[in-house]
Amino acid sequence: MTLLTGILVEMALLSAILIEPWYRMLYGPPRPGLACHDPNSVGLVVVLGGVGGLDTCGLGLRYVLGYLGTPYTVEVFRWGHGFGRWLVDLTDVANHEAKAQQLAALIRQFQREHPHEPVFMVAKSGGTGLAVKALEQLDPESIEQVVLIAPALSPRYDLTPALRAVGGEIVVFWSPLDFIVLGIGTKLLGTIDRVRSVSAGLVRFVAPARPPGRAIGLAPYDRLRQVKWRPSMATSGHLGGHVGPDSPRFLRKYVAPLLRPKDFRVH
Repeated sequence: MTLLTGILVEMALLSAILIEPWYRMLYGPPRPGLACHDPNSVGLVVVLGGVGGLDTCGLGLRYVLGYLGTPYTVEVFRWGHGFGRWLVDLTDVANHEAKAQQLAALIRQFQREHPHEPVFMVAKSGGTGLAVKALEQLDPESIEQVVLIAPALSPRYDLTPALRAVGGEIVVFWSPLDFIVLGIGTKLLGTIDRVRSVSAGLVRFVAPARPPGRAIGLAPYDRLRQVKWRPSMATSGHLGGHVGPDSPRFLRKYVAPLLRPKDFRVH
């Protein structure tokens, strides 16, 4: 066993032994996933983590939404190759395409079986690439709301097809302090859409120029809201780096309020 493998195993055991019991003690039981679908649930939140299977964003959101009494099923969609396999998760484009198709099919099936229930999507880092590819395959305005956290997509990635699938907004959380992973890392190894550049999670997405004569309010990018990290977020456990948004306090204060049907959402 190499030193790196040993560290990864220790991190996995730490999560199983310490992190989840700590969450359970603080927040009570988590929201169930589709495998244990609660018949009293009235909606679905699909969560996609980053490369390597190390993100605890989905885990934290399940417990936070359980604590808040949010009546949604929370499905953490596993799309990677296994714990610690960062590089292959990042570079296997065929897997990205296949898993995005699976995700789109999963959402369509849920919508057929629960036609009046809202569907939300939360994705972090590399998982944002799978999220937008799935959105591109879905019907217009079929997803209630999407949250992209620290997206490892290139800043000029065209979000137009994904935005058309969203009835509310795509809300992006980005941080100029996330320069190790989303600056140096993706500059060297590439973004999830295979561009060697800094990521949108570091510098935000760049909207394409509005065509001449296009009326305000009609462009898909009017549904994109980008939220820059600010020092006040540090009190929620997000210090501006890549792992900060996994904090349950951040998820509770900034992400959970976005997971509401648009008719009840307050800006």
